[in-house]
Amino acid sequence: MTLSIVIHRPDAGPDADEASTMRAAVRDAVWEIADAHWTLGEDAILVSTDLSPDYMLSHFRRALARRGFDRTGLLLVTGVGPRAAWSELPVEAEGWLRDVLA
Repeated sequence: MTLSIVIHRPDAGPDADEASTMRAAVRDAVWEIADAHWTLGEDAILVSTDLSPDYMLSHFRRALARRGFDRTGLLLVTGVGPRAAWSELPVEAEGWLRDVLA
C-alpha cells in the first residue's frame, strides 16, 4: 500500500457547522477508498491506499459536491515516502506508520 497525507482546511468562514460538515464529507470519502487510515488531527489524515493523489483529490471534491459544496477549502493530497520522519506521535500511530511503510 501507498501512504498519503490528506490536509483539509475548510474555507467555511465563521460558520463552524459548515466546516464540520465539510470535514465529515472528506472523512466519509476516506472510508470509501482507504484500506486503512489514521486521523492526525482536525485537518490531517494519513491514508493507506494504492489510489493516486490525483484520483483521491477528485474523489474528495466529488464527495463535497454531493453535499452541496462548490468549494473545497484547502485540500492537499500528497504521497509519503518510506523515508518519512515524525516526532511526538502517539505510540499506536508510530506502530501503524511502521506497518504501513514496511
